[in-house]
Amino acid sequence: MKLHNIAFAAMALATGMAWADPINVSVAPAKPLIEQGKGQQLLNIDFLVKNDSQDKVELSEVEVSVLGDAGKLVAQYRVGANGRSVLVVPNRFIEPGKSELVFNPLFAFPRELDISRLRYTFKFDVGDDTKYTVEVPVAPISYKPKAQLQLPVAGPVLVHDGHDFYGHHRRLPLLDPMAQALNWKRNFMRYSYDFVATDDQGRMFKGDGSRNEDWYGWGKPILAPAGGKVVRAVATIPDNSKGKGPSFGKEQFIADPSIMWGNHVEIDHGNGEISLLAHMKQGSVTVKVGDTVKAAQKVGEMGFSGDAFLVHLHYDLKNAPGFDADALPSPFNNFERLTGKSWLKVKQGQVDSGDVVRRRP
Repeated sequence: MKLHNIAFAAMALATGMAWADPINVSVAPAKPLIEQGKGQQLLNIDFLVKNDSQDKVELSEVEVSVLGDAGKLVAQYRVGANGRSVLVVPNRFIEPGKSELVFNPLFAFPRELDISRLRYTFKFDVGDDTKYTVEVPVAPISYKPKAQLQLPVAGPVLVHDGHDFYGHHRRLPLLDPMAQALNWKRNFMRYSYDFVATDDQGRMFKGDGSRNEDWYGWGKPILAPAGGKVVRAVATIPDNSKGKGPSFGKEQFIADPSIMWGNHVEIDHGNGEISLLAHMKQGSVTVKVGDTVKAAQKVGEMGFSGDAFLVHLHYDLKNAPGFDADALPSPFNNFERLTGKSWLKVKQGQVDSGDVVRRRP
């Protein structure tokens, strides 16, 4: 078996030239954060794989080692070719000179583990006996926002799409030509939520939903999740309707990407924590830039504006306004989660895709 990284290193030593790994793997965000989920720790990170070799390679295995004192192994997990669990990574083939974004498939850890020191190992196959192995150290830190966040909708509401492994917010394709053209460098919605209102059967509208007024969330009050200063407020974008696309075109989007959020508000809570509340009803935004808002103050109403295919509220917490920002975990305080016939009281915690939640009465 030929290990290309060893072969290249030997050639570099023999010739005296500088040697660079033919395959480079870097982690994003640069400062990974640990989110406290339901009974487990979550690590929502991406890996940028750059193939500077002359080979088309296939990612065949990803392994994570949890390291303790003196770098000793504490725990280890992997997806690989044995059993084809690596198939959870769709973009495994990387052409020479190209890059791919891999969304971390090994993202959940027991609550009791210290995961502040990790080593991710990537293995790549060329097709013959040639293989590449790349190790990436990752040192995540726990994050809890200083803002005491509350649910931005009174509820009950369904978390239609959160940021779990399958959620679209987690999977912002930063290598997509449009994202590249917009110079998006960071996943600003890595920890986002989409909240919708439904009836007790999970239906979001009455009849066929062709009238916006027939959606159960239409006009539902949107509340400031915490106090702060309004740094952006947009109120005039027309609402969409079921079966129709956004009210803007590609050229408008390129000129102002924030149009994707429709009518929206950004609130600076201080300490580098900014809330975004998006897709609100046209004309419903009740605040303006410079206003100071209190927690639970109404700032607008749920609508259908921007790049939306249903009536909902998009919420995320970021470390800066706009798109040049890293998303932040946003556990909520004093809410209830429906567990069957009863509501479970949660003092502080994460909400997930599929949850039905409401603010504490």
